Amino acid sequence: MTRTAADSDPNEAIRSAESDSARDATTIFIERACPLCGADEHAIHLEAGDTTFGFPGLFKIARCTTCEMLYTRPQVAPESIGAYFPEDYSAHDADRARRHSTTKKGRDPWDTLEPAGDRNLLDVGCGSGAFMLRQRDRGWNVFGIEPSESAAEVARSLGLENVWTGDVASAPIQSRQFDVITLMGVLDHIPTPLAALTKLYDVCGPGGRLIATVPNAGGAAAGKFGPHWPGWDLPRHQNHFTPKTLADMLRKAGFDRVEVLWKRRTSHWRQGARLYADATGNIWWRSIAASRNLCGLVARLRARGPQCDELIAVAHRQ
Repeated sequence: MTRTAADSDPNEAIRSAESDSARDATTIFIERACPLCGADEHAIHLEAGDTTFGFPGLFKIARCTTCEMLYTRPQVAPESIGAYFPEDYSAHDADRARRHSTTKKGRDPWDTLEPAGDRNLLDVGCGSGAFMLRQRDRGWNVFGIEPSESAAEVARSLGLENVWTGDVASAPIQSRQFDVITLMGVLDHIPTPLAALTKLYDVCGPGGRLIATVPNAGGAAAGKFGPHWPGWDLPRHQNHFTPKTLADMLRKAGFDRVEVLWKRRTSHWRQGARLYADATGNIWWRSIAASRNLCGLVARLRARGPQCDELIAVAHRQ
């Protein structure tokens, strides 16, 4: 049996009394409508376990029959989700943050930001602050939002004073205007992503832009490996985007122009191939998983355009 909070807060969404995916008796689950269009009609897309950290349980992904949005249903409540992160989660490590703050820059939109003078950048889900450190050194006034107190403390210990612990809804950012807002691997974790994006649109200054990255739930690897695709990352990922639903949500939040870019992740193919081979005994995919070169070849052949492994959205405000 799973503890519920329905009696103490009748205005909350209906909370499941039972769930086969409960890690323990204290986990709270919430039934939810579609986070994109609000419809309740849905079909079960798939059921899968935790392919990242191996916590026990099975979790369901629903497909909205109105807008095709994929989302975890029921979702683990925010007050319970911390139980599904290991205590030594690497994103909370100061040494790792220092190393990544000096990582060689690539060609992605967040790495090609122009050096700034008196301009503001907000990193949502900033972790221990590696990206903020890098951009501060390039002249940006940096601000961060981080739900984990331990990660936020690491960021502050590195000299990043403007890090708020909490979520977008509670962050004191109403009076600021940001030139760039980043959510890198974060939007899939937010329980109410449309509300968060709408608030971020309100604090995005004229001519500003928002950059978001998410795994591509409509990609070739997700289709091939099904419940063994690492991009589901259940139950931590609560929203699962395709190119269409990502663009639709950003437009619905108010952004005027949305570009969706593609990125290939060979690691998704290698981990997915290993998990798929372990579950099915497929010798072909086991051989691919054992070879970085073979995985890279398969990814280059199959993860193209809308079939890519990761989506990068660049949303602009006029």
